[in-house]
Amino acid sequence: MRYFVEQAADSDPEQLLWTLRDVVVPGTETPVLFIRWAVVLLTNHVAVQERLQAEIDSVIGRQRLPSFDDLSQSVDCCVENNYQLS
Repeated sequence: MRYFVEQAADSDPEQLLWTLRDVVVPGTETPVLFIRWAVVLLTNHVAVQERLQAEIDSVIGRQRLPSFDDLSQSVDCCVENNYQLS
């Protein structure tokens, strides 16, 4: 912002904010859609949801947060299918 004020003093700061919004906001659409589809699919397929939860609990437990090293084949498969559908 300091560069904008010093180098483009005659420009409109509000226009810069709108331009930044146009650049940043579209990048959030893909993760949001992915999460929405995951919720919809797991809600509509309770058996898959229960199987995934049991596998996550057996690999990670409830004592710590997951890491990428914890990804199993079936969890990875569900993530890939969700990417294809979203």
